[in-house]
Amino acid sequence: MRIGVVTTSFPRHAGDYAGSFVGDRVLRLLADGHSVDVIAAGDGGAAGEIEHPGLAVARIASHPSPATGARGPALFYGAGAPEVLEGGGPAIWLAAARFTAALATAVRERAHHFDAVESHWLVPSALAALAGAPAGRHRAYAHSGDVALLERIPFGRTIARRLVRARAELHFVSDELRARFSALAGARSPVGAVTSLLPSPTSAADWAPRAGVDLIGRRQLGLARPTVLAVGRLVPIKGHDRLLRACARVQAVPGAGTPLEVVILGDGPERARLARLAHQLGVDLRLPGFVPRAEVARWLRACDVYVQPSIRLPNGRGEGAPFATAEARAVGIPVLVDSDVSRLAEALRGRFHAIGTGV
Repeated sequence: MRIGVVTTSFPRHAGDYAGSFVGDRVLRLLADGHSVDVIAAGDGGAAGEIEHPGLAVARIASHPSPATGARGPALFYGAGAPEVLEGGGPAIWLAAARFTAALATAVRERAHHFDAVESHWLVPSALAALAGAPAGRHRAYAHSGDVALLERIPFGRTIARRLVRARAELHFVSDELRARFSALAGARSPVGAVTSLLPSPTSAADWAPRAGVDLIGRRQLGLARPTVLAVGRLVPIKGHDRLLRACARVQAVPGAGTPLEVVILGDGPERARLARLAHQLGVDLRLPGFVPRAEVARWLRACDVYVQPSIRLPNGRGEGAPFATAEARAVGIPVLVDSDVSRLAEALRGRFHAIGTGV
C-alpha cells in the first residue's frame, strides 16, 4: 500500500528532534511493508534522518513573504506555529493561509498515487489532505495545538464539521482533546478515538530502560550536582519558569544540602528570560540548546529526575501528550509532571530525599 503522510513537522536532518514522533510513525509504516510519500513543511528535499527505498519526501516552504520576497519567521520549526501565529499580524496569517493552500495543492497533485492518507495536526494538515485523500481512507491525528487553534479562529467550527462529514478517521492523543473537538463539531457523542503515539526510536539500545543513573555519562556531561532535566522548546507553554521557581523553593529549605542543577534541552524565544530568571533565583541553569535525538537519550540516562512542567495558556491551549515525557518514561528516569510550583517543589524535595542527595 502507498500512503501519503501530510504534516507540518518532519525531521529535516539526522538527529533532528522536530517532528521526530511523525518520523517514528513513518518508520512503523515502512516496517509494515508500505511505501510512504511525506509532504511536509520545510525547505529542501532531503528525507532527513530516515533513508529508505520506500520513502519519498516533498518539502513545502512555509515562510516566504509573498509581498516582498523576504523570508519571515518559519511557521512550523523554531518557536513553533502557535507561538508565531500568536505574536504575528495579518502578514503571518496570510502566510499561513498560503501555506495551507500550497499543501493542499501538493496533496491534490499526488493523490492519484495514494491508497490512503495520514495527516498530523488537523490544521493545516488534515484540512489540506481533504483536497485529495481517498474517500474513507484518511486517518487524521490531533496533537493539541491544532484543536486549540480551531477553537479560536473564526471558521474553526466549520472546519471541524467538515472533517467529520468527510469521514476522516480522527485520532486524538488525549480524552480531553477528543471531547473538545467533539463539542466544537457539534457532535452529540464524542467522535474519533484516543490513540497514543508511543516513541519508537531507531536505536533501541539508546532508549532501553536504564538500571540507574549512568555515572560515566554524568562525568562526560560534566554533571556534578543533583540534576533536574527538562526537554522542550523554550516557549511559555512548556512552563520552564515554574520549574526554576520550584527548584529555588527546594534550595531555600533550611539544610537542603547540595544545590540543584537544572538542564533544559531545547531553544526558543524564552532563552534570555529564563537565563535571567535563573540568575535572580540563584538556580544553576544549563541551556545546551537543541541537541540530536540520541543526545537526548544520553542526558535522560545521566540525570536524576525528568520534569514536565507544561501549563495551559490563557487562550486555552495546552499540550496534549508531550512526546519527551513518553521517551523519559521509556528510559526509566523518574518523571514528575506538574505545573503547580508548590506541588512540584514538594515532589522534587521528596524525590531527592529518596535518592539520598540530602536535598
